[in-house]
Amino acid sequence: MPWMVGVFLGGSCAFFYVGRLFPPILLLLLTASTLAFVPRAVRNTALRLPLALAAGVLWAAVVAHFSQPPRLPWTDLGKTWEARLQIIELPTEREGRARFVAQVTDLDDGARKAHGHWRVQLSWRNPPRLRLGQLWRVPLRLKPVNSYRNVGSWDYARWLYHRGIRYRGYIAKGEFQLLGQGRCCRLEALREALRDRLRGAGQMGPGRALLLALVLGDRSGLRGDMRHVLATTGTSHLVAISGLHVSLLAGLVGALAAGLWRRSRFARSTPAMLAGALAGLGAGTAYALLSGFGLPARRAVLMLAMGVFLLWSRRRIRPADGLALVVLVVVLFDPMAVTEAGFWLSFLAVAAILALLPQMRARPLWLRAVIMQAGISLALVPPLLLFDMSPAPLGLLVNLVAVPLFSLLLIPLALLATLVAVVPPGFEQPLDWTVWLLSIAYRGLEWAAAQSPAIGWPKVTPLRVALMAFGVVWMLFAPGIRARMPGLGLILALQLPSTPYLPEGAMTLDVLDVGQGLSAVIRTRHHVLVYDTGPAFGGGFNLADAVVLPWLRHQGIDRVDRLVLSHGDKDHAGAADSLVRGISSAEILSGEPQRVPVTARRCASGDAWHWDGVDFRFIQPAWSAGRHGNNASCVLLVVSAGGKLLLTGDAEDSVEAAMAERLRDEAPISVVVAGHHGSSTSSSPEFVRAVRADHVIYASGYRNRYGFPRPDVDTRWAAAGARRWRTDGCGTVHADFSVRQRRARISTVVQGPPPYWWPDDVSCELVGPAEAP
Repeated sequence: MPWMVGVFLGGSCAFFYVGRLFPPILLLLLTASTLAFVPRAVRNTALRLPLALAAGVLWAAVVAHFSQPPRLPWTDLGKTWEARLQIIELPTEREGRARFVAQVTDLDDGARKAHGHWRVQLSWRNPPRLRLGQLWRVPLRLKPVNSYRNVGSWDYARWLYHRGIRYRGYIAKGEFQLLGQGRCCRLEALREALRDRLRGAGQMGPGRALLLALVLGDRSGLRGDMRHVLATTGTSHLVAISGLHVSLLAGLVGALAAGLWRRSRFARSTPAMLAGALAGLGAGTAYALLSGFGLPARRAVLMLAMGVFLLWSRRRIRPADGLALVVLVVVLFDPMAVTEAGFWLSFLAVAAILALLPQMRARPLWLRAVIMQAGISLALVPPLLLFDMSPAPLGLLVNLVAVPLFSLLLIPLALLATLVAVVPPGFEQPLDWTVWLLSIAYRGLEWAAAQSPAIGWPKVTPLRVALMAFGVVWMLFAPGIRARMPGLGLILALQLPSTPYLPEGAMTLDVLDVGQGLSAVIRTRHHVLVYDTGPAFGGGFNLADAVVLPWLRHQGIDRVDRLVLSHGDKDHAGAADSLVRGISSAEILSGEPQRVPVTARRCASGDAWHWDGVDFRFIQPAWSAGRHGNNASCVLLVVSAGGKLLLTGDAEDSVEAAMAERLRDEAPISVVVAGHHGSSTSSSPEFVRAVRADHVIYASGYRNRYGFPRPDVDTRWAAAGARRWRTDGCGTVHADFSVRQRRARISTVVQGPPPYWWPDDVSCELVGPAEAP
């Protein structure tokens, strides 16, 4: 059975890797063909695995086709609608901005009306008091959900699509009206009431945030620095209610119930073990529902239910078959779960436990704990790398203490204190004690994070991840220490740094998709330069943590030799402090050192250096050092044997005019990153004629409110013969300045139609006038 389920799972993964919906007629033909092979597969075992693979692909395709969130009747969404909506999930608020999921039922723009049911993700700046179930009439702006389209970036659009959400937006300025309180979401209403109660416990800080996360699965209170500490120590799983929490709670309640049952008169008719198992299942299910019933909690409840069923029916089943059956049930109910890291982390952790249990006999308890935690940590490395989540260097040691501390003490205490607080007459003191203990535990994690060494990981490639997974399987299943040595050797060999792939005199450019902002990475044979970091937003979200650092880690880069912050605007330098905190940066330069959030020196006009056969020079006019804002930008010209590159930041036409004579001598420029994201304030006619660019890259946000790139600017570049690329359609735009071909070759993340959960209304390469969706 595990083999069949594994192949079925592989088929589902293949469908989502391709990311294309099948036409209905093709679905019918594939379904008929698959069903026709079932009788043959029953008789011929050789056909079973291919049939399981086809069934996995087909089932994922069918569910994807019939579970698409509804579309709005219009595509021209760049306007404000009068909308009627209801809040259907717990609203969260931070720094004056509320975020919530709502169901929109009516839209009206004065000329057109629409009625339907659309789940949307919304934000509201400086909102009134928001409660679950409220009905509102509000001015609303919407656009399709989109992701930062880079290797290593979290696919936000896929995550929302998985939750039935196709659009996101915000409450615009204007009149709004509370229409009343609707009836909905009883479980969410219970969670909201509990959250209100828990928010009054203890002092505001890490302890209270951890209490909300452990009891309700509400992680909105975890600040960016807290998330960094948890990730660095490898303990993020402890505050995301997982199968471990649910199973341990079920075990504790089950053991207590079984002990009490043995002393009752009902023990003669119903075995105490079965009664305890049923009580544990009920407690685990209640906790999973209270936490929002995420994938790890659902998996734990399924495992518990299977155990109770086997105990009741007195059947025996191999642990591997039981795990495979739970995997199959999860994928049948939710095929898209295979695209989430939590699916793989949950099931691989259980698989590692099952693999190591037979080897635990006759070993001291402390050694069992070490071996088990080491095995789980090792098993999770391949999926962590695959989903661009860096394994924590000290995760093994920290979890040896943190897992029993949280699972056996803090989580049961948090749940018991919550129960005591909500059951009349209600005692609040235990909650305050729990918050205090959680604060102490967090301070310990902070200390551990400060001791964590900075360890770089090699470039993540499918082959490297596959070999790592092979080595992990060898280590887990091989009998004896000597038999495990080849697996260990393979794992260690994969950590060796790879040789530089760029020859002397060559370079590459990667303009990352950071929304409405800019971040570009230039690499030579032995050096890395990052030009701008993208923006930062309220609540701790920033594009260094979301895009730039994951991309650098995915490429195996653990050091930045020079960070250039063109000027102080937030869309260029807002995430600088997060980038510097996350990766070693040798030197930082900026056109406005006084406005950036890190210590930097000015990029002086004429400053130049030479790396690996490639020349770098700042060419902005000297007088720009006295300017403020866009015209203070560092303008970087890079000359390699494979072509020339120009980055101008947000420099406007006056700066461009001052550089025109110099640029005529340097022309043609192979690649130009368009100034100010394609704004009309830059890319003046004189500048465009002077550089004679082969390629122009617009670093602009999807459906940005400024309409970048502006049509007049794109028309200008098109008339000059340049090929034009935009990051909101292409994702990362990669330029390879090849020494052999002596010209830049462009490649992009998005090639062909994007996955079906991404919007497809913006092209990657522009042909004709610029699009303004």
